[in-house]
Amino acid sequence: MPEAHYQPGQSFSLQFAWRLPNGDYLRAIFQATVLDLVPGADKYVIRLARFLAGREDEADGRVKPLDELEGEYWDLVRELSGRTITIAYEADDGHPLYLRLATLTGEHNFFTRYEDARVIARGIEARLRRRAQEVTPEEPSDDSA
Repeated sequence: MPEAHYQPGQSFSLQFAWRLPNGDYLRAIFQATVLDLVPGADKYVIRLARFLAGREDEADGRVKPLDELEGEYWDLVRELSGRTITIAYEADDGHPLYLRLATLTGEHNFFTRYEDARVIARGIEARLRRRAQEVTPEEPSDDSA
């Protein structure tokens, strides 16, 4: 059974890797700050607090020079800082998590679904409050005295 090695307020390094269309691999390491635990799902709720490091490996395994680490994909990596996501406890072992490129480009909501769920939840709560007010009319004011 997976277990959390970190508690809320603690941080660990979290590494992601994506295969680019040209066959290269983009790797990025973030400082992940634990916000909460979801024991029933064996997951952390974490914030990608800071982009720590990155590299790009060519298809044959050679590491690209730092001055070549530019472009739209790197811009997207840098924009991940500050995102809140849920991630399995096993992700705290330092090994890279290989993700589909669609998670980086936003075609898949991996990096936004937690925030999307919070927005949806706020909308549901507002709708429930409105319905409750419609069912329970306001108390009449005592203006007759």
